[in-house]
Amino acid sequence: MAARWRGEGGQHQGARPYQEDSWRQVTLGDGSLLAVVADGMGGHAGGAIASKLAVDAFVNAVEQGGGLADGLKGANAAVGRGTVGKPQLAGMGATLVAVHLRGDEVRWISVGDSPFFLVEMGRIERLNADHSMAPQIDAMVARGLLTEEEAEHHPGRHTLREAVMGDPLTLVDNGSRRLGPDARLLVCSDGIQSLKMEQILAQIGRPVGGIIEAVLAAAKEHQDNVTVVKLERAR
Repeated sequence: MAARWRGEGGQHQGARPYQEDSWRQVTLGDGSLLAVVADGMGGHAGGAIASKLAVDAFVNAVEQGGGLADGLKGANAAVGRGTVGKPQLAGMGATLVAVHLRGDEVRWISVGDSPFFLVEMGRIERLNADHSMAPQIDAMVARGLLTEEEAEHHPGRHTLREAVMGDPLTLVDNGSRRLGPDARLLVCSDGIQSLKMEQILAQIGRPVGGIIEAVLAAAKEHQDNVTVVKLERAR
């Protein structure tokens, strides 16, 4: 019998005065599970609007029978349309990561820096690409050009190289993976990265609320909005 999946999600605005993340989880007609997280940018109004437009359009496209690429196309178009005739929303956009679980396979698509983690056999792995400047800055550490502390606090670390804004997308990550029997997945906004990978792994057995509590307990200055969707096999 094909594996069935269940999910749980939650979010917190962190130290920010507003919430710009949006997320949805839906069970599709064939019993498969779709989860989408978007992290908005463009200020209080623009970021929140962009992330909601992106998530709703993505889910709608997939519910109408489209694949993940169709969902992303719909999300990108929806954010672009959302700025028409609204100069106050010019420049708004969002990162987006979407995960589709059917049986023992996961497929994903993402734009931006919102991470997607697999926890399996006691190990944690990020499955999707990071479309921010962080990988390039970390490469400078490996080459001895920056210290780890300098890299962590680099002013350009979180600069995005791509986002869902209505323009043609040049950086899109997508892939698929077969999953083992103990696999658990986390679909997140980048606010979770106040925790290091091993700290996220240590929290995987907790409910989503507990994972978010651990992020807040790290007490990072200017803690970003954090959204976590945890997916695991139904028991």
